[in-house]
Amino acid sequence: MIKPSDIYRLYPKIDTSEYFREFRFREYLRFDLSKLGGDLWGGLTSAVVALPLALGFGILATNGDPRGAVAGLYGAIFTGILASLFGGTPQQITGPTGGMTVVLTQVFVEVSRTAGYQQALGALLLACLIAGLIQIAFGLFKLGRLVSYVPLPVITGFTNGIAILIFWQQLGAFSAAPLVGLATVAAIVAASALGKSLPKLFIGLVVGTLAAALIGSRWDALLYGLDWKSLAIVKHDALKLVGTIPGSLQAPQWPRASWEAWHRAIPAGFTIAILGCLETMLSSVVVDSATNTEHNSNRELVGQGIGNTAAALFGGIAGTGAIVRTMINIRSGGVTRLSGVFCGLVLLAAVLFLGRLAGAIPLAALSGVLMMAAWGMFEWEPLRMMGRVPASDTLVMLTTMLVTVFSDLISAVLIGMVLAAVLFVHRMSRLGMLAEPEHELAKLPEPVRELMRKHRISVCSVEGPLFFGAVKTFSKEITQSSPNILILDMKGVPVIDLSGAQAIGNVVSRMKARGKRVLISGMRQEARKVLHRMGIVQTIGADSFPDDLAKAADYALSLAQDRPPSLADYFKDDLVLLDAEAGSKKELFETVTGLAVDKGYVHDGRAFLENLWKREQDSPTSLGHGVAIPHSRSGAASDEVVVAFVRLRRPIPDYIGIDGKPVELVLMISAGDNVQGYLRVLKLITMAVGREEDRRRLLEAETVGQVLEVFGSVKE
Repeated sequence: MIKPSDIYRLYPKIDTSEYFREFRFREYLRFDLSKLGGDLWGGLTSAVVALPLALGFGILATNGDPRGAVAGLYGAIFTGILASLFGGTPQQITGPTGGMTVVLTQVFVEVSRTAGYQQALGALLLACLIAGLIQIAFGLFKLGRLVSYVPLPVITGFTNGIAILIFWQQLGAFSAAPLVGLATVAAIVAASALGKSLPKLFIGLVVGTLAAALIGSRWDALLYGLDWKSLAIVKHDALKLVGTIPGSLQAPQWPRASWEAWHRAIPAGFTIAILGCLETMLSSVVVDSATNTEHNSNRELVGQGIGNTAAALFGGIAGTGAIVRTMINIRSGGVTRLSGVFCGLVLLAAVLFLGRLAGAIPLAALSGVLMMAAWGMFEWEPLRMMGRVPASDTLVMLTTMLVTVFSDLISAVLIGMVLAAVLFVHRMSRLGMLAEPEHELAKLPEPVRELMRKHRISVCSVEGPLFFGAVKTFSKEITQSSPNILILDMKGVPVIDLSGAQAIGNVVSRMKARGKRVLISGMRQEARKVLHRMGIVQTIGADSFPDDLAKAADYALSLAQDRPPSLADYFKDDLVLLDAEAGSKKELFETVTGLAVDKGYVHDGRAFLENLWKREQDSPTSLGHGVAIPHSRSGAASDEVVVAFVRLRRPIPDYIGIDGKPVELVLMISAGDNVQGYLRVLKLITMAVGREEDRRRLLEAETVGQVLEVFGSVKE
């Protein structure tokens, strides 16, 4: 039975000396100035696109309050500069995006119901600060690549849900001055038709602002809007504008938030962090595809976290890698991380010197910009392909989208991930189990197949990962057969988890209880390592793992037909070393190999030793109880199976068994290409060292004869 503590054996130890190699801060201070011109132009053009979005998302984050525009600008400045400096995607442009903003809006609204604007803003900034710290932790713990495991239907679902929410939330501001909003939208559509490279959102914002400034004072029609509560057309005294934007940056400070705000901010911070990681990694992948480069995902998360943390301390909302802004930077000539820095500096200049102009922007124009951004953000292609993709993917996408719209993003992400995971496990649980697979058995000669039928040797082919979801299917299929020898062909099993390993152990135990035998052919090294770490290889027998089905069939027939010799027949008197000494495992292997070469059992000592080391690294040969069986099968040795026996005078520091005990007895096997003999001797050795009395006799033996006497009693 596998114990919970055995889980730790499945994972290799981390080399802490190499762990932080990719986070070398000296590299952050090195800049490539050879592409300075392209970086300057890329930063400028991406800043032109980022400016209206920063203003709009800032106001959206504070539920339409114009004072939030400053938070949006500050967020774009600090995340843009710092994420570029410390990130792992050189051309990435970072700033506020829709996904982040929708979560922040929910936090702001919930806190503002019982507190004022400042407390709600403090909760909003606190959520951004928490998200930044979490992202730094994600990067340092090297979880960057895990973000890619989020299914595409989940990403598509909440992306579309966010787009719907943004569009819906802007209807109020748009309806307050619909003519201004329509002018903005019309300018964006016209700019899109004229050229894809034009900064259409910025053009729309300029047109909407100019229309309000030049026509608003002369034409009262711009002041008429729709009141959704009364469903009536009303006339406003004046257009609502962004308002005053401070011409200086505030000093960094910890967000002021009540205890109630903390309860809202902590879960929101986790959601923002996860969404930020998803959007950033997706943008980084797009950059890789466009530039034929490869980003550093862990370093990118650290950079994003630093940017979001600093932005929150300076009063800015969180940001993430933005695909559209990043692609504009690339198309405009941006090559290095200086392009993102220049983008942030341009926005900083806009705050310091153009604050009065930005304050004159109508909210209706900004709402038009955000509505068009939401329209472009919505992914229509997955909806058009619903009839051609698996129904499970469509279900995940639609469920995530609906929960996003009608509930909240936290629930949407959780429900989407859980639903996708359940459906994935359901699909993968359909483990491919094929008793007597004709396509595999057809590769064996007809006489071999006839003998297998005669001796009741059955083959069962397994396809797919053997994990907890597939264990029931595996066990059910296996228990339906009752051969004398069962061959499990597992070359098609890429992964085995604890449940799968235990299922194999249970099958072997049931067969053994009925006096039957199990052989496992074609098992991959990674899968076999799991069985070895859990002690199951030792239980089944090291000889039970032939390389392929043909060798498994030959070995099974030899077990059914022959009566093998005793274990002592494989030992040579001149390869028995009592009370030997060695300073390391390597020294021990070299000593025994050299002796085998001198005696003529091994032809090529170097090749034999290399094969020996490779097998030791692939699957450690210590069986526990102070016993190890290093072995080599290669053309470097003769086909005669030869076993060398070494009893160590004192333990070797780097030769420790899987049970933590030092190795005392070493049985090194040389088999050449003699597969059947090799597997047979492995089985006999496993039987011998599994007896406590035999191990004690070997430790106390004073002569070679006494050693061979112990092994002579071991027979099948």
